[in-house]
Amino acid sequence: MMIDNIKSTTVFKGGQRQTKPVRRFIRKFFNDWSMDFSAMLAYNLLIALLPIAVALFGITGLVLKNYPDTQKAVKNKIIHLFPADNTTQAGIQQVNIISLKMNQ
Repeated sequence: MMIDNIKSTTVFKGGQRQTKPVRRFIRKFFNDWSMDFSAMLAYNLLIALLPIAVALFGITGLVLKNYPDTQKAVKNKIIHLFPADNTTQAGIQQVNIISLKMNQ
């Protein structure tokens, strides 16, 4: 009974009329599976990051092949991006040793 009295007031009806476009938008947003599509898009972007990174590093390596000074500067900047703990630095040094032996 109390709810019926509230719903019949002009203030409630005016508020309902003013918020109708927003409520319709929200209902359409959820009925169109927008949240599912955004989750699928985010997942696919996350999965695609690895091949994109590999391609970018490959292209960068091909471009910098003829510029050893620039290549060394880029490599040093990448190395200094990582934390300076022993495990990370040891792994980076092993990769450097392997790449030096492969270049000989």
